[in-house]
Amino acid sequence: MATTVTSTQTTTNTNTTAQQVDNKKSVIQMNMNFTSTFNDTHNTNVSKQPKEAFVTFSNNQPSYLALLNVLLDSVHAFSTRPIIAFGIDVDLNIDETKYPRVIKRRIAQSDCGPSVYFCKIHAIVSSNVEYGVLMETDDVVNYNVDVLFDVLHVWPYPLPLSPRHPDDPQNYDLYMKRHNVSNRTTPYIHAHIIWNYRAMPFLKRLQSLLQQGDFQGANFDETAVNVMLWKAGANHTLCKYDPYHTYGDAYIRWPKITNCSQYCYTAFITLHGCKEHQVSSDLLTTLKANAGKPVVQTFGMGGMKHINDATATCCYPDSKPSPIHPLLCEHNLLK
Repeated sequence: MATTVTSTQTTTNTNTTAQQVDNKKSVIQMNMNFTSTFNDTHNTNVSKQPKEAFVTFSNNQPSYLALLNVLLDSVHAFSTRPIIAFGIDVDLNIDETKYPRVIKRRIAQSDCGPSVYFCKIHAIVSSNVEYGVLMETDDVVNYNVDVLFDVLHVWPYPLPLSPRHPDDPQNYDLYMKRHNVSNRTTPYIHAHIIWNYRAMPFLKRLQSLLQQGDFQGANFDETAVNVMLWKAGANHTLCKYDPYHTYGDAYIRWPKITNCSQYCYTAFITLHGCKEHQVSSDLLTTLKANAGKPVVQTFGMGGMKHINDATATCCYPDSKPSPIHPLLCEHNLLK
């Protein structure tokens, strides 16, 4: 059933809710059977219940904690936002003096669903934030990471956002059939999810499916997010803002490296995938030394551009830049 979601906000004083502050007015046609309301009754303690935050999750395994500490180092170096860190069945061993913007919480894997991978969605929903950016322990953020929150403040649809994946695994047909999804509406996305309060009903529905044991195969939570976004008729992705950490070399060595022939159309906002904490730590040191450089990598000899450079885009040629924000790409796969 097609539902019309009307979102109207005006600029008001600083005591208003985020729903009122967003300077956006639109009428949106989506294949949704829920509304985009957000319950902010838990936001009684701003210091422990922020409206905007990064969200991550881990256990106390030393290798994961070492990576988590590098992530926390990068967030504290480059962002103004807090980060909610969920321990899975543990109280995380984090130095709160060293990391004053960490909010430690705990979730039970039994509440996530049958797979630990499903704790990602459970952590997102449990965070109760109105504007959130999901991070994983093997992520390192760059100097411009807070631009993701800027995107969320102008994003008008009741769906989360994720960056385009550079490769499509094509392993989701079973789940498309199970959920009566006949067509993909966007390219395959990477489950680095960002969301605002409008997306919470979608995320709670996804959480319920995972808790019931759906999507136990293919790429688990990532498959779930893709299939359910296609079912909802999503037609936007974020630019590929989270390249694999080894591809950071092109950004770091620019302008000595000028030509790009593969995996271009990237915005270097986070880097992910490193499983060795010392390599991640060295990467963060290098990112600090290169802070302020343009981050949008274009094809061929186009070089690197700043996000707000109207002469360049991080959207692939099979999509078009969205007028909502330069990091958003609009797709028309059903044409």
